[in-house]
Amino acid sequence: MKHYIIALLAIVLFSNCVTQKEYDKALNDFFNEAIKNKALSTSFDSLRKDCTTKNANLSSQINQLIADSTELANLIESMKNDMDDQLSKFNQSQQDYQQKLKLAGDKNQKTNAELIQMQVDLEKQKLNLQQKEADLLKATAELKARETKINELEKLLNEQKNKANALRDAIKKALTDFSAGELEVYTKDGKVYVSMSDKLLFKSGSTSVESKGNDALGKLAEVIKKNPDILVNIEGHTDNVPYISSGGLIKDNWDLSLMRASSVLHILTEKYKVSSMQVIASGRGEFFPKASNSNAEGKASNRRTEIILAPKIDKLLDLVGN
Repeated sequence: MKHYIIALLAIVLFSNCVTQKEYDKALNDFFNEAIKNKALSTSFDSLRKDCTTKNANLSSQINQLIADSTELANLIESMKNDMDDQLSKFNQSQQDYQQKLKLAGDKNQKTNAELIQMQVDLEKQKLNLQQKEADLLKATAELKARETKINELEKLLNEQKNKANALRDAIKKALTDFSAGELEVYTKDGKVYVSMSDKLLFKSGSTSVESKGNDALGKLAEVIKKNPDILVNIEGHTDNVPYISSGGLIKDNWDLSLMRASSVLHILTEKYKVSSMQVIASGRGEFFPKASNSNAEGKASNRRTEIILAPKIDKLLDLVGN
């Protein structure tokens, strides 16, 4: 972004020093570069949506795992009861066999045949009991593994929640000099949101960050740099009032929101040295309002830049996937 902003300034300042053909070519090259940047932002936004979806589904997957484990525990209890019943029958059959053996005598052919059949039946019952015992041991081991996995997931979720809360508190402390009308800090879905109003950051229709907004970004950057394992997504938002283009780079609210998000990104990464590997920018236009656009107050709420800080959930996703 920086290099083609400089290019645009050069075009504007020195357009009188070149031919019309050279000027048109330079301007066309600049617009092509801007289009590439917008496409890249859209790609990043798609990646963010994918991560957000995975994070949103995580709790339901854990709940399903707990439900499956409960079902397995009930099955194991049923298997234990069935095995106890089979064992009781087996013991009774053994007693019957021993009693029959005492009454048989040495020469009673019919009784001997019955004893042989009872012995065969006892062997079948024994094998059946052994199989049930093996199934029970297998199910118990699976249940233990599930319980271990659930405990690990719950531990990681609690760590993520605690980390998000600590990050929120640190950001609130860093931004205490700014009023509620200028910015808002809150947690949602395991992420920390810093919602900055346009009156803090930008003049109407502008993409240049104002001095006070610059100060706020500097204080926020200090917190971000202390947390290198978080991801930062900067989203530009507008109200639904159409942007009136003067023929420049910005054609509509989508362009305006993207350029504003990009301006914030460059201040964080270039001026305040936040790692560029942590930060992405996207423009949302007027399509994700937080309030109604039917009145001035709602429109003012919708004109904002949201800086969303999310702890990485790689460990959680890996654990769920295993």
